[in-house]
Amino acid sequence: MLLREHGLLFLCMLAACLAGIATRPIAFMATFWPANGLLLGLMLRNPVWSKTPLAWLSAWLGFVAADALTGAALERNLVINAINLVEVLAGWLFLVRQGPATLGFRRQRSVLVILVGCVIAATTGALLGSLSRDLFFSASGWQTFIIWESGELYNLILCLPVVLAAPRGWFWQWRWRRVLRPLGKLWGLPLLALLASEAAAFALQGPGALVFAVPALVWCAMLYGVFLVSLLNLLVGLWSTATLVLLGLSLTPEQLLDAVSFRVGVALLSLAPLAVATAHALHAQALQILHRAVNHDFLTGALSRRALMERGAQQLQRLQRESAPVAVLMFDMDYFKQVNDRWGHAQGDSVLQQFAQLIQHNLRPGELFGRIGGEEFALLLPHATHAGAQAVSERLCAQLREHRFTTEGGDEFSVTMSVGLHAGTPADTPYTMSELLARADAALYHAKTTGRNRVQAFDAAVMAPLRHGEISA
Repeated sequence: MLLREHGLLFLCMLAACLAGIATRPIAFMATFWPANGLLLGLMLRNPVWSKTPLAWLSAWLGFVAADALTGAALERNLVINAINLVEVLAGWLFLVRQGPATLGFRRQRSVLVILVGCVIAATTGALLGSLSRDLFFSASGWQTFIIWESGELYNLILCLPVVLAAPRGWFWQWRWRRVLRPLGKLWGLPLLALLASEAAAFALQGPGALVFAVPALVWCAMLYGVFLVSLLNLLVGLWSTATLVLLGLSLTPEQLLDAVSFRVGVALLSLAPLAVATAHALHAQALQILHRAVNHDFLTGALSRRALMERGAQQLQRLQRESAPVAVLMFDMDYFKQVNDRWGHAQGDSVLQQFAQLIQHNLRPGELFGRIGGEEFALLLPHATHAGAQAVSERLCAQLREHRFTTEGGDEFSVTMSVGLHAGTPADTPYTMSELLARADAALYHAKTTGRNRVQAFDAAVMAPLRHGEISA
C-alpha cells in the first residue's frame, strides 16, 4: 500500500470512530458504531490491504486516536479497540472465503452469507467484551454479551452492505450523477413513499411502527439497486433509532430487552429489501444475458440474422417516412475455407471474431451489423447514399487487407473480402429487408465470381436478386 492509502485508511477510521463516540451514552456503548462495518467492508473490497499488516495497524491507530482525542483511559482505549480489531478480523476470515461474486451481491445467497459473517463478527466481539467487562461497564457478563452482540449485529448489518455494494473508489471519486440516476423523474416515487411511511410511523408510533417502511423499501429495492437500497436501510435504521431514543428508549442494561429487541429487529428487517434488490438485480442480469443470446451471434457478438431482420425492418419504416436513403452491404471473406483447412477451425473462429470487431469498431449510431451465416455478414447503413456506401466498403476492405492475423505458432497471414452493395430510397422503392439483402446478395455473388477482393454494386440490368443462401462458399 502507498503511504497515501495508509493515511486515508487511518483518517476514515478516525472519522468513523468519532462519529460513533458522539452517539455513546455516558459509561456505555455507542448507540451507533459504523467503524467496524466500514473497516470490514474496506478489507473485503481491497485484498491487498487485508494482506498488509501495516494496513491493519493504520486502521487500529485510527480507532485508538479517536478514543485518545475524546479522553478515554489508556488501558480501556487499547483493550476495547483491540476487541474491535479482532471482531473485524473474525468476520473477514469467514467472508473473504466466499468470493467476490457473493460479496458483490451477484449470488442469490449473498445476503444470507453476509448475515452469517456479521453474526460471527458480532459474537466474537461480544465474547471478548463480556470477558473484559470490568474495564468498561458495571453490567453483568450476560448483559454485556447480549447488548454487545445485538449492538454489533445492528451496526454491521446496516453498514457492511453499503461498503460492499458501493461504486469503486473513494466516495469523492464516484460518478454521483450515475449513482443517483434511479432517483430521478418517476423513479423518485418509491422514495416519496418511504418518506411518507416514516412520517406515518413517527405520527402513530406504537410497536408496529417499525415495519411501516418495509413495503416502501421493497418497492425501492425493485428499482434502485443494491447500493441505494443498502444506503436507504442505513438511513431508515438511524432515523428509527433516533426517533425511539428521543421518545425515551435507553440502549443500556436498564432497558435491556427493549434495546435488544429493537436493534435485532431493525437489523433483520433491513435484510428483506436487500434480498429483494439482490434477486431483482440477478433477474435483470439473467434477462440481459438471455436477450443478448437471442439477439446476438455467440461467436462474433454481431446481431443474429433474426434480430438484424427485425431491427432493419423498423429502420426501413422510419427511413421511408423521412424519405431518407439507405444502403446494405454484404460481406464474405475470400477463400475462408482455406483458413480452416490450413490452421484449423479454432483459428477460423478467431478470424471471424477479429473481423467482426473491425467492423463494429467502425459502426456509427443507428447502423446495424449482423451475421447472416458462416463467414457472411451484412451491414445496414441508414442515410447512406450509393457514393457514401461505396466509400465505407472500400475503407473496410482496405482495413481488412492491412490487418495481420497471427496463428498459435506465430505465423502471420491476411485475408480479403468481397462486398455486395445496394443503395436506394425506401420512399421511392418500398424495399423490405429481405429485398435489400437479396440485391446486395446478388452483387456479392457477382463480386466473388469476377475476381473477389472487390466491391460490387447491384445492377438490375445484369443481376437478378438472389434468395439468401444461393452463394457458394
